[in-house]
Amino acid sequence: MSPGDIVQIKDAGKNQQQFGIFMGYRIFDGTYECAEVMWFDKPAPNGDVVSTIQKNLIELVKEAA
Repeated sequence: MSPGDIVQIKDAGKNQQQFGIFMGYRIFDGTYECAEVMWFDKPAPNGDVVSTIQKNLIELVKEAA
């Protein structure tokens, strides 16, 4: 995935689909890498625009042009 790609949460049911823009990867403690996503209809739990999510929980919907 590249910044600007449209992603969604894997295995979400039709009523629970969430789409967002992949912003990039973030590394915590020098070892753990996760994805940062700006969700279209949902703020991050802390109120920020961008939230972190495990890389294996999202999938590519459409590559950025």
